[in-house]
Amino acid sequence: MNAREGVPRSLAVVFLAVICAVNTMAQDAHRPSGESTIQLPQSSTENKANEWAEIVARTGPAVVVVQTDEGLGSGFIIRADGIIVTNHHVVANAKAMAVKLQSGEVYRNVYLLSSDPVNDLAFLKIEAVDLPTIPLGNSNSIQLGDAVLLVGSPLGLEQTVSSGLISGIRLDNGVRVLQTSAAASHGSSGGPLLNRSGDAVGVMRFKLVNGENLNFAIPINYVRGKLDTITVSNPKSFVPLTDQAERHSGVWVAGYGSGAFERIYMEVLDILGSSGVKIANYGLQRVTNTRQDGYMPLPSLIEMLPTKGADSLLYIKVEPGAPYLSGIESATVYFQCFDATGHVLWNEKATSVLASGGNVLFHPRGWKSKLIPHIGKPGLLLRQGQEDSSPEPKK
Repeated sequence: MNAREGVPRSLAVVFLAVICAVNTMAQDAHRPSGESTIQLPQSSTENKANEWAEIVARTGPAVVVVQTDEGLGSGFIIRADGIIVTNHHVVANAKAMAVKLQSGEVYRNVYLLSSDPVNDLAFLKIEAVDLPTIPLGNSNSIQLGDAVLLVGSPLGLEQTVSSGLISGIRLDNGVRVLQTSAAASHGSSGGPLLNRSGDAVGVMRFKLVNGENLNFAIPINYVRGKLDTITVSNPKSFVPLTDQAERHSGVWVAGYGSGAFERIYMEVLDILGSSGVKIANYGLQRVTNTRQDGYMPLPSLIEMLPTKGADSLLYIKVEPGAPYLSGIESATVYFQCFDATGHVLWNEKATSVLASGGNVLFHPRGWKSKLIPHIGKPGLLLRQGQEDSSPEPKK
């Protein structure tokens, strides 16, 4: 190459570099101000939260509420033609039944295809097609420490989720069970225990042992093993659960209040349910009413008592309290208990207590110390056959 050829080539290289620089500047000019060209990776915690959120959105439509004349439980659809798995104890004594989907649809013609008291499994059929389903995983591959997610309707609070780990793999009367730290309460029974892929690896079986909330699930391989033997030729038909049958005795728990209300409300339900108090309502009694922060006012609740069929009403009001212990959230909690005619049975007030319910059981003014002495007395009567000292029904 001679000197004459070298100069144009050098100029060409410089010209190309200028063009590239101009293009880059033009792209930056069109990019919104403040937008970074560098994408920072999400933390592992954020990724896990996003994964669970996606799984809940995908599987939620297949999780159902099983309503019976004896109470309620959870279940999930495993075949698109309306086959649902739940617990045997959810349906064992039921005469009337309905199944409610996440969409709000209620199927009142429900059939029992199979029920196994040993494995605590039951298979139901509703008259439907093309339903959403939850895929069944392989419970033999589960290991201690695996992350799991429970979806169910504890105390009627539909589509409640709780995460945890597989904390034990045990045998219970010759049946393999999965112990989990995922929180569960009455009504969670029959809900799916999901793995990180969104597959069901267990069927939740809520159980109280000596008053402790120890949560176990039935391995999903027991469900898979029974699918081939299920027949729809001669199913048992339940009586359709009518509006009249949906009236429930027991205490109806409702109220309104500050941001801490829902937290306190949930813990009250858990304390009452685990102590053997029969609860009449299926969930938060929330309505559109701006005067009461979105919750139904007391006069309306008392008017509804006869139609609800409840024996009593426990009304909770929560007001924000002064900062407690270096800014920790506190609250003032009011309890009012009414009989079925609307007459006051008792009143209690707890001032400046921890809104989280943390250690207030031993706090002299804690709301638990105000509530617990009334359990087993008028307004908060225990189920038949139960005593204060034992939350388990007598045999």
